[in-house]
Amino acid sequence: MRIAILGDGSLTHIKRWGEFFKTQGHEVLLLSFEETKNSPVRVIRLKKYLPTNLLGYLSSLAILKKELGKFQPDIVNSLYISGYGLLGSLCGVRPFAVSALGSDLLVDYKKHFIHKLQIKHTLGKADLVTTDSEDLSRIAIEAGASKKKILKIYFGVDKTIFYTSTEARETRVENDTTLIISTRNLYNIYNLDLLIDASPYILKEINAHFIICGDGPERENLQKKTEKLGVKENFSFKGRLNPEELSRELRKSDIYISTSLSDSTSVSLLEAMASGLTPIVTDLKGNREWITEGENGIIIPTDAPTTLAKHVIKTARDKVFVEKARKINTRIILDRGLWEANMKRVEKAMTTLVKKEKNT
Repeated sequence: MRIAILGDGSLTHIKRWGEFFKTQGHEVLLLSFEETKNSPVRVIRLKKYLPTNLLGYLSSLAILKKELGKFQPDIVNSLYISGYGLLGSLCGVRPFAVSALGSDLLVDYKKHFIHKLQIKHTLGKADLVTTDSEDLSRIAIEAGASKKKILKIYFGVDKTIFYTSTEARETRVENDTTLIISTRNLYNIYNLDLLIDASPYILKEINAHFIICGDGPERENLQKKTEKLGVKENFSFKGRLNPEELSRELRKSDIYISTSLSDSTSVSLLEAMASGLTPIVTDLKGNREWITEGENGIIIPTDAPTTLAKHVIKTARDKVFVEKARKINTRIILDRGLWEANMKRVEKAMTTLVKKEKNT
């Protein structure tokens, strides 16, 4: 197939998506308004002729159609339902697939009527809609997608990078310090203040060190907060890491924390589960698809640092629970959380659509 992908090329998700199809032998072109570094596929950077988001997208429709005319794709796939999704729905190429990334339906759809109109239009035009959680599927249907056109898949983990094995866990230096890791980016939506607020309570009871992997506009504020609370020496801000570096940090850690205020299926959570950590995550529908309270992880409220601290302390001391969770999580990832297996389903669905279009 010749696949044209529309999406933010600066995002790892979009690069992984394009790379998968390329490795399967398809010809892939990524069209993006954002600067795209180290792309595994060919990229054309689109220019916005107007500053506002919606009009900026629409003002580039003519040049997008021109580039697609040169490439002659068999299918167009937009990743993100508003913005890039709207462009894909208007470009005139069929079949058209759109992939929800989470905040398009969980945040944008509820935020403004302009986003709602874009999303309804896009979903009404789509021949295939991929979602990565039951909640996203439900909202997509409410917003106008046909239930028959929805394919639930996960942005799963690469088992060659994130995995659980005896050899991998031996990289962990055994001592009395519990290593607690967060791998979410440093934006308000990920609510890292909750973890920092919980840290003094945790440190009163156990020796712990907090590893913060990720970057974003809140980094300076969060670092200042650790100083203010007197816990600066117990935090390491690692910044944004490549997958191999991130895997090493996960494998030497004990407890994974996600304090996010919004999520569908979190790839960060799946990576932690695959790496053998015990997850403690906020009470979101997307998280509850993967975590059963007290079985393979802990569910916490988004606004209670003392509750988070209590569960971290309890988990650090409960080796039986930790081992039980590790075994359950390994099985869950192997059953439904692997990247390649999920993407093979997307490839099959797209191939079916293309064959059907060519036969009409």
